[in-house]
Amino acid sequence: MQGVQFDSEILYVQKLYYFLFLATLTLFTCALALWWFGLRIGLIILASGLILSYIAMFKKKKFTPPEKKIAAKRMARTISQDTSPLSIARFACQLYYYFNKPTQAISLLEKFLPTHDPLLCITLGDILLKEGKAKQALYILRDNPYALIDPLLLTTQGRALIQIEKIPEAVRMFERSLHIAKQNGFPHNGAHWFTHKLLTLSYTASIHHTLADCYVILGNLPDAKRHYRAGNCLLFDISLWRYQPNPIYSTQK
Repeated sequence: MQGVQFDSEILYVQKLYYFLFLATLTLFTCALALWWFGLRIGLIILASGLILSYIAMFKKKKFTPPEKKIAAKRMARTISQDTSPLSIARFACQLYYYFNKPTQAISLLEKFLPTHDPLLCITLGDILLKEGKAKQALYILRDNPYALIDPLLLTTQGRALIQIEKIPEAVRMFERSLHIAKQNGFPHNGAHWFTHKLLTLSYTASIHHTLADCYVILGNLPDAKRHYRAGNCLLFDISLWRYQPNPIYSTQK
């Protein structure tokens, strides 16, 4: 289970919740200090606690997922009671990430492709990209009727286009995704409203950073810097700030 690698967008949300947990403990400690020792000591504890909480979040790189047995029981119980697209997508993700069964995860999602549900299509596309099957992913994503109006479908298409080195087309996908997300927001994925807000910030920052990587490859440094800054402004954790492209995008034109 230690080998589970979360996407940067999910990692950011986990880090924020970790900070909020530590900050809550700090507030309780501060309240007790105010009661027992007065204002000055309480404020010192508050400031020190928040600084230490931020440093802990900054240095936190991994989060341990549930044990396989617990995850399997929850997965079996949920899928037996709920066969909605959200439940199926989560089931497939657990098969892929927790149990390392890509073939089963892909087969499950392919069975439900005729429903044209964007979430299932995005999940399948994401798994195919991680398996190095960019062309197959792009074909499936473009076949979805929501391909040009769902911001996450557009983003996944952009990532597929990067893998097959069609950078100008990828830029158009990311720019369109940002434009639609700004107007309509990202579609809800069933998470709690606060988690959804955090994911919105995280995904928007990720799109800005990936778009900046594309502009670096195209030699457009002013636009690249602009998008790096835009992405950084959305991230509370400065350890996730970006100023240069990831090695995966640093290819020759």
